Amino acid sequence: MAFKYYNEALRIDPDHRGAHEYIGEAYLMVNNLPKAEEHLSRLNKLCFFPCSEYTELKKAVETYKTASASK
Repeated sequence: MAFKYYNEALRIDPDHRGAHEYIGEAYLMVNNLPKAEEHLSRLNKLCFFPCSEYTELKKAVETYKTASASK
């Protein structure tokens, strides 16, 4: 259900940084790293300087990769 609401938020405002962060984290929860990285890349373009949304999603992606590598 979360994807429906995040996608709707992004349909209304494609530059909504919070929605990109949260949907990226949701994709990590369902083991979809490529989609999470898409949203991380989008945040990288939206944030001229590092913003909290980019920093948080980047940290979540790195944690995910580390955990996956140790399995």
